[in-house]
Amino acid sequence: MSLKSLFRSLSLVLVGLIAIGFVFSSGSTEDEATVVSPRGGEISKFNPDEFGVIPVPSRVWRIGVMEKSLINDFWLDVKNGYENAARDYGVEVEIFAAPSEGDLQVQANTMEDMLGKKFDILCVSPITDTNLLGPLAKATQLGIPIINSIDAHITPANQEKHSIEIEAFITVDFKENTRLSVEYLAEVLGSEGGKIIHIMGIPGGAAAEDRKSGYEEEIVNYPQLENVGIFNGDWDRKKAMDVTADVLQAHPDLRAIAAANDNMALGAFQAVKNAGLEDQVIITGVDSIPDAITSILNDEVNATTAFFQYGLAYASIEAAILILEGQFEGKPAIIYGPQEIWNSANVADKVDEYREMYVGLQNM
Repeated sequence: MSLKSLFRSLSLVLVGLIAIGFVFSSGSTEDEATVVSPRGGEISKFNPDEFGVIPVPSRVWRIGVMEKSLINDFWLDVKNGYENAARDYGVEVEIFAAPSEGDLQVQANTMEDMLGKKFDILCVSPITDTNLLGPLAKATQLGIPIINSIDAHITPANQEKHSIEIEAFITVDFKENTRLSVEYLAEVLGSEGGKIIHIMGIPGGAAAEDRKSGYEEEIVNYPQLENVGIFNGDWDRKKAMDVTADVLQAHPDLRAIAAANDNMALGAFQAVKNAGLEDQVIITGVDSIPDAITSILNDEVNATTAFFQYGLAYASIEAAILILEGQFEGKPAIIYGPQEIWNSANVADKVDEYREMYVGLQNM
């Protein structure tokens, strides 16, 4: 047994003894020992190939979750994923978040407070790659396993520098977001092809750069597509509209736009509509936000790449159970959630299928 594994085993024994002490003092031994797990012993709901069967938890594990914030639909969807998975597998989850995605220090302070709650494992979505390094280093010192869940990534370099042990990174392949967009556009345009552009997010950001790379890597597979440029839209609808208007002045025969998010796709559509070219230019976005779905249903924006934030949170609970039950060995250290293209042919069915999971779809 490695020193890491031995240390973790001793830590879990200690946590178990503390929990037993609590049970006896509360007089609720039977209730605390009972694990109600309707899904335990079944194949992973969202990651069957990577996780296989998720065991029935041997006890009611306590899982601490730190989200970026809870002020938009995306992170509320994540919250729902955590809570529903915890209910399904019979474990406990307690969720914390910063007031907004700009409150880096508040998130770090809250993370420090979480360490005193003696969770069995942590699922953490840092606001940036670095703002939680201090408390996460302390978590490792305390022997608490950590899952880096969704979005900002504690890099291997920072893990080594700060002595942080990350068991798994549950995320989405941002390159695949735009690979799927280009694949879809190539399919719709067929052998005729035509001119295409990519509108990217803020340069330097991980999601923006990866989506740009995915576009560049995929477009070389389709010689019929002529890439006439990559333009900054900075995730902003108005800027994407202005960029698209300028491109259409220079390339009135433009056939396709792969935008790095739905807001920019919606801005691009407005420019295309202003130019009277709705029947010529095909537009894709990423994120499957309600405004984009409505636009697709109205035959405006053509498609969006949906990646399942609910499923990423759900998978984080599954990974936590596998780790705590000693069954994570041999599983991939980075787990990518599924994603797919939603377009006019399938979007109505997708809304019905996933409505219960997503706050934005419930409000449509």
